[in-house]
Amino acid sequence: MKLRVLVVTATALLVAGCGSVHPGAAAVVGDTSISMARADDVATVYCQLTLLSAGQGTPVGNADVRRQAVTDLVVGVVAREMADDADLTPNPSSYEITPAQRKDIAKEFPADQLDLVVETLNDAQRTYAIADLLGARKIDDPDAEAEQLRDQGLQLIQAEVARRDVRFDPRFGIGRDGTAKAPTGSLSVEVKAPDPDQKGLPATQQCTR
Repeated sequence: MKLRVLVVTATALLVAGCGSVHPGAAAVVGDTSISMARADDVATVYCQLTLLSAGQGTPVGNADVRRQAVTDLVVGVVAREMADDADLTPNPSSYEITPAQRKDIAKEFPADQLDLVVETLNDAQRTYAIADLLGARKIDDPDAEAEQLRDQGLQLIQAEVARRDVRFDPRFGIGRDGTAKAPTGSLSVEVKAPDPDQKGLPATQQCTR
């Protein structure tokens, strides 16, 4: 699998809620807290992956990436809990980055970021692997297409998130429907010197490499 394909697997599901959260938390799912540090780490990786897939000169807003990262983390928590409740365990081979893929990723990222990038991609792919299993159990048709199973599984996860007590730090500006409702306030992913080819966004609002 090429790196560009891996980037596609990191694209997320937008489902969310809002409300107060624990101090230092980016989001809370029931009794599970997602730290702001974890959300920042994932958002940093998403910025880099998005830039790789967007192409040179395409501005990428880090506010949107931050929202995407925290919602993906929430969906991952719910998906894993659903898998546990259903006694479903995805085969690691269905979502873990292979040694060959890791080598491809290493060509694009510095060594000190490699483990974080691989972990982030593994987490994203595991959510889809769980969706596949949930969809297969729901449809129970050996002739069903893989895409049909995944779509069904994602719908189940989305419905479960809607039922859960999910709260985001209000600075993310995420509404109950999972869409941006306001600017992201003081939250930010670290931004380096801007690429002069990126136009249309202030430097402080751009993802850069």
